[in-house]
Amino acid sequence: MGTTKTFRFRNYDIHPDTTAETTYAAECVTGEEADCGAQSGEEVEAAKVDRWIAEHVRNTGHQRFRRTVASFVTAEPGAWQ
Repeated sequence: MGTTKTFRFRNYDIHPDTTAETTYAAECVTGEEADCGAQSGEEVEAAKVDRWIAEHVRNTGHQRFRRTVASFVTAEPGAWQ
């Protein structure tokens, strides 16, 4: 005899968490055999990451980057549907 499980699903409202700062980062992914891998580190100002990218391009000639933006959110129980 099997076990029966009942799951109750609930909707959640997702809201930006205004108590946490958004962060930006970049990684150089230039390279045919392997990515360069140089990283900017996390910054709270996008302009600092952009400056790091520009300096890396100037110093290496590399032109392909993965730029990430991380933000925090809260999930609060929403209305039942």
